[in-house]
Amino acid sequence: MIARLKTAEPTAQSDQSIPAQFLGAHVDLDDLDLKLIDELQQNGRVPYAEVARRIGVTEKTVRRRVLQMIESRLITITAVTDPASLGFDFMALTLVRTDNSRSPVELAAELASLSEVDYVTVTTGPFAVQAELMGVSAAEIYEVVDEKIRTVAGVASVELLPYLRLHYQQARFAHHGRPEGIRPRELDHIDRAIVSYLAVDGRAPLLDLAHELGVSEAKIRFRYGKLIESGAVRVMCIVNPLRLGYRYTSWVLVNVGSTGRAQDVAEALTSLSAVSYVAVTAGRCDVLAEVVAGTGEELIAILDEQIRPIDGVAGVESWLYVGLHYKAIRPRHMSASANHARDIQIV
Repeated sequence: MIARLKTAEPTAQSDQSIPAQFLGAHVDLDDLDLKLIDELQQNGRVPYAEVARRIGVTEKTVRRRVLQMIESRLITITAVTDPASLGFDFMALTLVRTDNSRSPVELAAELASLSEVDYVTVTTGPFAVQAELMGVSAAEIYEVVDEKIRTVAGVASVELLPYLRLHYQQARFAHHGRPEGIRPRELDHIDRAIVSYLAVDGRAPLLDLAHELGVSEAKIRFRYGKLIESGAVRVMCIVNPLRLGYRYTSWVLVNVGSTGRAQDVAEALTSLSAVSYVAVTAGRCDVLAEVVAGTGEELIAILDEQIRPIDGVAGVESWLYVGLHYKAIRPRHMSASANHARDIQIV
């Protein structure tokens, strides 16, 4: 979801101990790749001819490079939206303590293979591994935690942070200006059909969907435009931020004081350009945020100068990403019962 910096060479000792495929450090993205990612993060459906004109290469070159990155799973082009629009009504972050019998990276890779998991991080802090879970109900997620996570070799204990509200998803990171973000909105059946269709393939022809729904292409295009305008969805290129040099990306746990309100703090966090994700949670913290930073100094400034001064914030804890697995969320197959293997696919 981030496309401004070049991929950094692994310099920290922790980077060197992590498999290259986990960080994406083995991927050599050149300037053209980065420009293409940036263009497709602004608008994943922009015509390749237009991208070629903007960056000064041929359309054939653009098409070939983008397809190479998609086929090698460096990027995916998809609809970013409220997961509830895709059939996932309950989300939580699982916090895992390890028993030191295996490496956190190995444990994280195994958790990433679970069909209900869409995002896995290895971090500093008291919990070595965090896994974001998506399901249709709290009961389903609690069952996953008890039967599929607590039983994994190397797991010492598990703590759950249920999301009361996925408050905000930043569609694109930018150093200049405030990027637009995604917030939950009420959608009708046609809106949900459009979102589900583009979640599978963000560049799929809208004419095909119109035929499938038995309506005009003009109507689908009009509805799509309204979805984009309202901020209910963004079609864009998704990429692992650690591939692009953002090695100080962190989970930030925020606790709210007795006179504050969690939803006010959550809303204030959405105004910060470095904040890419905000959830109001139950449990260890009141608000969970993902903060994207390229350097340690940048992260310190974000925490000290932007987050801690927010009215109502009583405490802040940050867990620096050491590595992550990032998956694309597909619309849930309702006939698949509790098995979402086709719905959440690794990028």
